[in-house]
Amino acid sequence: MRPRSASQLVLFFLVAAIWIYFAWPMMTKESLAIGALGGLLVHWALTNKGSKAVALIEPLTSGWRVLLYDMMLVAFLAALIQQNGSAVLDVLWPLNEKTAVLVSLISAIVVDYSVGG
Repeated sequence: MRPRSASQLVLFFLVAAIWIYFAWPMMTKESLAIGALGGLLVHWALTNKGSKAVALIEPLTSGWRVLLYDMMLVAFLAALIQQNGSAVLDVLWPLNEKTAVLVSLISAIVVDYSVGG
């Protein structure tokens, strides 16, 4: 495994641990289902650009990590909307753990897109 891939894998486990610690308690069955389906659709539409290869993702690769990041991001946003309704931005405005989860997911997606691997 290349050092770049190893560091991205460490980043993935760090972001997943942050998501589990802060976002998991607010998850419902509905938000997890929305996250699974919505994350798959987001990944198919943006990352694969409509390619059918979304089913051919190998575990622990960059595409696999970005797929899981997309699922975690959509599930987190769905849970925020379920809990707060139209006041989602009011919840994210102060710098708190919810903002940290959102920023860590988005930055991890950007890192995996830009670096690749």
